[in-house]
This record gives sequence, C-alpha cells and structure tokens, in this order.
Amino acid sequence: MPNFEAIQAMSPEKLEAAAMAADSYSLTLGHGIAAIGNLLAGAASSNQGLDPAAIHDLGWLLESLGKLSAKLADTGSGIDIERNRRNTQRED
Repeated sequence: MPNFEAIQAMSPEKLEAAAMAADSYSLTLGHGIAAIGNLLAGAASSNQGLDPAAIHDLGWLLESLGKLSAKLADTGSGIDIERNRRNTQRED
C-alpha cells in the first residue's frame, strides 16, 4: 500500500487507478470475509463440530484480513485527501 507521500507524488492517472484498485480490493475483501462468516456459521451448526486447528488458523486469517481492510481504507482516505487538495489548488 502506498504511503501518503507516495500518493502525493502520483500522477492523476495513477491516482485514479490506485483509487479504483483500493475500492475493488475492499469490495473483494468484504465479500470474502462474509463468505468465511457464512461457512463458519454453517460449520458451527453442523453435527460434526469444528476442528480446533482450523478455528485457530481462521482466527489468524481474519486478523490479517482485518488489518488489510484497514490499510485499504487508509489508502482510500489518503487518495480522497489528495484529490481534494488538488481540486482546491485548481480552484485558486
């Protein structure tokens, strides 16, 4: 994920591409997390029980996905801030 300094240095075309990528990846992550929740709920209600090792791994996966989701949101916010800054400069 680009930091704010890298976002500021992006050309308008790259900034737009980064914004579209952040939005797309955020949607994909959201759908993936929802699918994991659906599977987990289905497994919990089955008579077979849940494998403790799988639950352990799933917990680490969800933590990683949550952190990635937060980074994507932060990147999207940085892009929005930079877009607004550029638009304000054009108006002056």
